[in-house]
Amino acid sequence: MKVLAFVLAAFFFIIGLLYGLGSINFLTKSGTTHAHHVSHLVVAWILSLLCLVWARFQDAPARH
Repeated sequence: MKVLAFVLAAFFFIIGLLYGLGSINFLTKSGTTHAHHVSHLVVAWILSLLCLVWARFQDAPARH
């Protein structure tokens, strides 16, 4: 599961970067002529950080 968390973190980071650069604005409803979607960038990077937190907790020992 830790590998999956790192893969998803990298995926969301790249998706956020592409949204920020305006490379994949065609995926949004407003089309390619719309401004850069900073909110999509922020959401994707938050998801990336959450995946890294998930990966970190994969090593945490279980407490009883």
